Amino acid sequence: MAQSLLHVRMRKPGPVLRRTALLFIILLATGALEIRAQARRGGTLSIGGTIDLRGMNSLVSNEAYTNEFLNNVLFMTLVRFTPTLQLQPYLAKSWTLVGDTAAVFHLRNDVFWHDGVKTTAYDVAWTIQTAINPETAFPNDYFAKWDRVTAVDSFTVRAHFKPSQDPLVGLPFVAIMPKHLLDTIPVARMRNAAFNRHPVGNGPFRFVSYQANSQWVFDANPRFPAAFGGRPYLDRLVWRVIPDNSAQITAVSTGDVDLITAPGARNVKSLDERPDLRAVIKPSRKYVMIEWNGKHPPLNDARVRRALTLALDRKKMIDVLRGGYAEIANGPIAPFHWAYDKTIAPLPYDPAAARTILSRAGLQDRNGDGTLEDASGKPLTVELKIAANNQFNKDVGEMVRSDLQKIGVNVIVRPVDFATLIQDVTSKERNFDGAFMSWESDFEINLRDTFHSSKIDGEFQGASYSNPTLDKLLDQAETTTSRAALRPIWGRVQRILRDDEPWTFLWYTPDLIIINERVKNTTMDLRGIFINVHDWWLAK
Repeated sequence: MAQSLLHVRMRKPGPVLRRTALLFIILLATGALEIRAQARRGGTLSIGGTIDLRGMNSLVSNEAYTNEFLNNVLFMTLVRFTPTLQLQPYLAKSWTLVGDTAAVFHLRNDVFWHDGVKTTAYDVAWTIQTAINPETAFPNDYFAKWDRVTAVDSFTVRAHFKPSQDPLVGLPFVAIMPKHLLDTIPVARMRNAAFNRHPVGNGPFRFVSYQANSQWVFDANPRFPAAFGGRPYLDRLVWRVIPDNSAQITAVSTGDVDLITAPGARNVKSLDERPDLRAVIKPSRKYVMIEWNGKHPPLNDARVRRALTLALDRKKMIDVLRGGYAEIANGPIAPFHWAYDKTIAPLPYDPAAARTILSRAGLQDRNGDGTLEDASGKPLTVELKIAANNQFNKDVGEMVRSDLQKIGVNVIVRPVDFATLIQDVTSKERNFDGAFMSWESDFEINLRDTFHSSKIDGEFQGASYSNPTLDKLLDQAETTTSRAALRPIWGRVQRILRDDEPWTFLWYTPDLIIINERVKNTTMDLRGIFINVHDWWLAK
C-alpha cells in the first residue's frame, strides 16, 4: 500500500505520514505537476545534502541518497515502481513470470552506457549474479532466494529463484552495472573499486567530476532513450555536501543551492512562507534509531536496552527537534508496509519503570552519587556516537544524554565523521557502545542481515544480537509465500524486537525538503526525491 506525497506549499505545518494513494490522483487532477510542454531546457540545479554520496555502485552502496542517485540519476534499473507501487518496465521493456520459480525479461535495445557501449542482457545477468555471490557482500537480501541469472541472448534474461512473496520487488532498488568495466575486479574488492568514484552509467545524467566531501557533478545524457523523453531538461545536476543545517538554510535562502535535504523541522514553516521557496513534506521509508553494541556489557542484556528506551522521551524529541513531523517507532517495519502491525504499541516513556528494571539487572546507585554502578562498583557509562558537523545530530545526542542522566546513566556523546561512524558500527571490532543512525525500510522485508544470529559477525549485525525464537521466525518467513500466513509471523517478529530493543527504535520520519520555486515539475513520494528528476526544469 502506498503512502501519499504532500507536494504543495505548506501554510499550516503538521505531520503528514499516513494517507492513501488516492491523493496521487487528486494531485494529478488539480495540476500539481506542470505540463511537460511548458518546460524549458537548460540550467544547473544544485542540491545541498548532509553527507557525501558513498560508493556509486549498486553492488556495494548502502546509503539512501546514493541509492537514489544510482537508481534515478546515473543508472537504470530493470523495472521501477509506479506511484501506486506496481512494477512497470524500464530497462526491461517486458517480462513474464514462469510459475513461481523463474522470470524472463526482454530488454530495450536503445540504451547505451555513457562510454558508448550498448547495455545488454549480459550486464543484467552479471550484475544480479554478482549480487548473489556471497563474496560480494551485497548490502541487501533482495536476491536471497535467487539461484542464478543467465543471458539467453543479447536482450533476453532468464532468472531462477525459489518460491517467495513478491520475488521481483527488489529490482527497482538495484541499478544495473556495466559488466565490461567491472567484471575484471575481484568481487571481494568491489567496495574499493576506482569505478565507484568515477562511474559510467546509462541513465538520464552522466558523471562529470567528484571532489571528496565536497561535490558530485553530473551532466545531461543526450543519448537517453526517446521513449523516456530523451535528453533531460536540466543541463547539469550538482550534489553539494553541506553537513550543517544552518549552512543548508543559508545556501537555499541565498540561491546558492536550489534544494536542501535537511532544513531542520523548526525552520520549515518560515522558509515555506518565503515567496521564492516551498516546503515539501513527503513520506519516506526512513526511521532513526540508536544501535546498541551487544558485545559490550551490560548492553548485551535485553533488560538494560529496554530500560534505556523507556527512559527516552521520544515524543518530546519529535516535538522539539522535528516540529511534530515524525511518528514514534515500534520496530523496523514501517507503517507504509502491509506487514506493519499497528496493534503493537511502542514502549512508553516511563523513567520509573526504567530504574526498576535496571535495579533488577544489578545496576544500582551504590555510593549515592546519582550514577548507577554494577556489582563491582563500575559506573554505568555509555558512549553514544553521532555523525559530526550536523546540529540536529548534536541536539539528539544532548536530549538522549539528558534523559538517561535522569535515571543514573552517564552518556558521553562522541561526534565522529560519517565514514568513521559507519566503519565503527560495521567492522568486526564493533568500536562503539551506541550509535545514532538512520535506516531505510524496504518494500521487501529484509531483517536477516540485521537481526539473525547466523549473521552475528556480519557488517549489518552491529548489535551482535541473538534470539533463537526470532531466528526461527525469520527462517519461517523465508519459506512462506502467502501474505495471510506471513502477517502473524511478522507480527511476532515486531513484538520481539520491540521488547528486546537491540536497537532503540526512535521514530519514523518523513523527508523535509525545501526547494526553490524556480524548480518545476518535481514529483516526490514514497519512492524517493529524485524519481522524475529527468523531467525537472528551471523557470527563468
